[in-house]
Amino acid sequence: MKNQDLIVKIAMKSNIYMKTFRILLLLILVAFASCEKTTEYVCCPDSSSINGRYAFTLVPENSFQDTTLLKGKRGTDFPEYSATYDDVYLYEDGEGNVIGNCKTWKITGTKSDQNLILDLYVHPQGPINMEILVDSMHKFTTMNLIINEYGNLEGDGMYYAYEYYPQLEDETYTIYANKIVSLKGDKANYGKFSFCDVVASISSFLISNITDGIFRPIGNCYLHKDGGGYYIFGHKGPGSILPVYTQTIYFPWEWVRCTTRIYDFNINIGDESIGYLCLKDKLEILDTVLECFFKKLGFNTLESMFEAMDNFHQHFGGFALSVAYCTNTKNLSIYVNHKQGSSSAAKNHILIQTMKIAFEPFVSEVYVFAGSDISDSWHLNRSVIGVCNTPLVIMYLFGTHHVNYD
Repeated sequence: MKNQDLIVKIAMKSNIYMKTFRILLLLILVAFASCEKTTEYVCCPDSSSINGRYAFTLVPENSFQDTTLLKGKRGTDFPEYSATYDDVYLYEDGEGNVIGNCKTWKITGTKSDQNLILDLYVHPQGPINMEILVDSMHKFTTMNLIINEYGNLEGDGMYYAYEYYPQLEDETYTIYANKIVSLKGDKANYGKFSFCDVVASISSFLISNITDGIFRPIGNCYLHKDGGGYYIFGHKGPGSILPVYTQTIYFPWEWVRCTTRIYDFNINIGDESIGYLCLKDKLEILDTVLECFFKKLGFNTLESMFEAMDNFHQHFGGFALSVAYCTNTKNLSIYVNHKQGSSSAAKNHILIQTMKIAFEPFVSEVYVFAGSDISDSWHLNRSVIGVCNTPLVIMYLFGTHHVNYD
């Protein structure tokens, strides 16, 4: 009897457990079905239209490895990544023509059913003109894409000849483009852009060691296309009402994977911007603004720096002193542009060597170049900010002459 009661109790509990399990299973299935519907709705807000903002990811089929030794580094010392551009805007008109942009690049193409052909154009040399027509730009690559069931794009692309990176010619890559937002409205509203927004926060930590965080752009936000990138704040120093200590940033910007290549620079002395005696007056003013600027350059007193400057000016005439810092290699170059005398003697002058010693604790290596015209090269990564870009920060310290950075 007791065994029968026990069996009945077990059976009753089993029924309760089974009912509870069925209820839980039903709730899980309902929740799962609801989740599926919600996911489908969120995933694809409007898969019937290509209008919108996309994240384009480029995956190269072949990887070009730069093994050139430069300032103790090789291109292969740095990692390579697929490049993602999350500010690509596309718009289709009523006739199947497609226009778009990504920052300073422009896109044109055609759409036929689920097939999409897009041409990407890079900006020509010279200041940025966002109103420029593609006929005056360089066609850099063509992309052959299909629109999948989710409204995203996938396909491949190929590069055309480009003088600043000849290794890219005929190279192919795979594209995955996820639609971030479906957009409606006039095409003029797509991709409003200011390059100043991209680099607004780059310089603060780079220049704090010698300027207490003060940033004085050479030419405000003046985009100048040069090679595979842009001079963001001008490319002619000092370029300011106060011709002492101004900065610019060279920002590499190319539609390619995240990898390193060599960028070549020319730093050439220009005409006189200020007399030597007036320069010394300006440096005294700057010293009060930047709290002992001369000490950050390695001098105990302003008088000791003036003594070295007097000797340098006597031997080498008009001059301009600049530095460039690479966020990729953590190396710094001192550019000693001067009008006369030996370049070797200028590099080894006490004014320059004192500055070199002062910079060394804050960087990996310090290199010194001197002459009227100077050439220098850097390993820079290029893609979009936040992925792997490594801008070059150029600082005009002081001098009597202008300098052109190209």
